Amino acid sequence: MQGGEDVHGRLKSMPLVVAFVLILIMSLSSSAAPVKVTMIAETRETHLQWQEEMKAKFEAEHPNVTIELVSTAGTGLTQKMQAMLAAGLPLEIGYMDPWLIVQWAKEGVLEDLTPYMQRSRSQFADWYPSAFDLYRLGDAVYGLPQDLQITGIFYNVDAFHESGLPLPRVDWNLADLREAARRLTKRAADGTVSRYGFRIPNGRNFLPTIWAHGGELFDSWTEPTRFIGNNDKVAAGFEYLAELVSSGVVPDKTNHGRIDVTNGFMAGQVAMVQTNSISIAHYGAIKSFTWDVAPLPVGEAGRIPFINAIGWFIIKDSAHKDEAWEVLRYFTTPEALRRRVEIVGNVPPSARVVQSVWIPGRQAPASRQVLFLDVEKAGSPWPIHNDIWAPVDRQGMAAIWGEIPVRSALENMEAMITAIIKDFARN
Repeated sequence: MQGGEDVHGRLKSMPLVVAFVLILIMSLSSSAAPVKVTMIAETRETHLQWQEEMKAKFEAEHPNVTIELVSTAGTGLTQKMQAMLAAGLPLEIGYMDPWLIVQWAKEGVLEDLTPYMQRSRSQFADWYPSAFDLYRLGDAVYGLPQDLQITGIFYNVDAFHESGLPLPRVDWNLADLREAARRLTKRAADGTVSRYGFRIPNGRNFLPTIWAHGGELFDSWTEPTRFIGNNDKVAAGFEYLAELVSSGVVPDKTNHGRIDVTNGFMAGQVAMVQTNSISIAHYGAIKSFTWDVAPLPVGEAGRIPFINAIGWFIIKDSAHKDEAWEVLRYFTTPEALRRRVEIVGNVPPSARVVQSVWIPGRQAPASRQVLFLDVEKAGSPWPIHNDIWAPVDRQGMAAIWGEIPVRSALENMEAMITAIIKDFARN
């Protein structure tokens, strides 16, 4: 009787055991279910080549995760991401300029990457800290730089020799640049200029001159609350640039667009240009003269390096944030950065990869190491929203071209930007 009861009890418990096993199997199957991480595809040929190589390597090492690269062809980068988010389509990883990353972070669209980076602290220990500031709001960081764009003064070495000028030293200053621009400018007997000494850096790129004079335009480049640029130091920076125009050593407004920073320099129409390290890929094709790079000149306030970087980010509402982070972490390892330097050629955000791969892997410019002088204290105007920057661009360039007095331009900036910031605060 006792034995029969045991058998009967075991038979009654069998369905429970089977159910438990089935649930366990389903659970294990679910945990092993493939995960798809949707990532915006790069648009430039070499960038996409690198991205596809990293995708293949990642998937080979992580068979449970696939990466879907979404093309932006026919729509544009920002528009494609906005459309996907508006339609509720899966999107884990995107990339864009700092201003959009900061704006989307403020709107709650992006994931704070700080906790993830802390888990992989050693991987980012040698990255230039100023690069993370491009995407920083308070203590949160919302982007990882793809490459660094570091600004310098690229110059025609042969033109310097021809003009009897010493090549720029690492400690050269704004007065040296102005004198070099004067002596490098070539004029025919009729006054026609065949070569300008320098070219005004337009857009946000004139900020290093303002900073070198000790000026600043906003109380913050990521979270601006007021314009602080209506002062003597900022005025001195704009007046320096305006004087270059009035003295005829740079192309005037009419010729400025015709003689651009790439083709104008490569054609020998201008002897010095202020541009960033991205231009090295173009200048490598120069055969008619020797060229090199100097650091930004020192001013009253020293030298403030100038950087920019397109950044990767993770969408906050992503269903696969941990997997998305693993993709980004893989794409930013030293090995991945080394391959990006080999394929794309741009400056990596890692000091170790710069020293071990980028600098020794280039033949030109000869003085490329000077680009990294003081880079740890680099500034950048790129995180600020375009609408807030626009009055600075319009009024600042008008003052530089001599169309309005510098002081009037600063007063106009202050009035316009104050109104725009108030509108941003209301919305």
